[in-house]
Amino acid sequence: MVTAPDDATTAGPVASRGCARQTPCPTSAGAAPVRSGAVRPRLLVSSLFLVALLAPLACSSHHAAHPAPASTRPPDTVTRPANPYITEIATAKVPQVQVLFNRPGDPPTTTTTVAGAGHQSAPIPRAGLNSAGVAVNAVGYEYANPTYFNNPLVFDVVKDQGDWLLVSLLARPLEQVGWVRRDDVTLSTTQYHLDLTLSDFDLKVFNGPNLVVETKVVVGTPTTPTPLGRFYVTEKIARPPRGAYGSWILATSAYSQTLDSFDGGLPQVAFHGTNNPALVGTQSSNGCVRMPDPVDIQLAGMLPAGTPITIQA
Repeated sequence: MVTAPDDATTAGPVASRGCARQTPCPTSAGAAPVRSGAVRPRLLVSSLFLVALLAPLACSSHHAAHPAPASTRPPDTVTRPANPYITEIATAKVPQVQVLFNRPGDPPTTTTTVAGAGHQSAPIPRAGLNSAGVAVNAVGYEYANPTYFNNPLVFDVVKDQGDWLLVSLLARPLEQVGWVRRDDVTLSTTQYHLDLTLSDFDLKVFNGPNLVVETKVVVGTPTTPTPLGRFYVTEKIARPPRGAYGSWILATSAYSQTLDSFDGGLPQVAFHGTNNPALVGTQSSNGCVRMPDPVDIQLAGMLPAGTPITIQA
């Protein structure tokens, strides 16, 4: 989990009890798969579930009126590069990035609210709730750059329309997209991607078509499940070694669908290490994905922010 105060305007991350922070540890794309204690012989992969660890954030208890959320990702409108393994990453180069629900000149978008089974999750961000540098306004969301943890703000690009880019967002309902100006970002690419299968507790890391790491992980409990969908690594946050979260937290663009807050902060899902490796291969977390510490360190060095993640049942 990541938590941030309601008036979070200065950096000062405070760890919460449920997730950890992260850092990169480069690995050669051509290297043979690595494995740790709980890793399959082929490769070593780490999965992280970060539930917002930004200094204590006060979730608003009242549900003030708020604009409709950005549209959820429409599968039939997502444009992929010619190389199916390449993901385009947009890194902010301005202090504030305005994300529009609707591109100028386009008709208003019908939105869909996604919620966990039997639970109607409140939107994040929303009026009266400062989501650690992300705020809602009349036309969309505004994201601060750098992030609360002083990392560059990044988005995954799902459609390139010249002066405008359709990007994936850190928000709830999950898998939302919105429009950003090309002039507000710089573009790069990655061929890395994470595939997590919850029923097998199995995390795979690919570089293009090549499996480079595979590992068993801890996932959410039946009452605090790890959310399904397509997300991305929003940032990597370093943590004190040998702590509950391992050396690194890989924060993601997903929020818990059953928790409205966690340890006083936002229920942001993350991939991170663990100080209790005996739980690997079980449903024991609050939604984060815990992996063996050696894998946590390896992935933090290997994967850039913006690396896409697919989580399936």
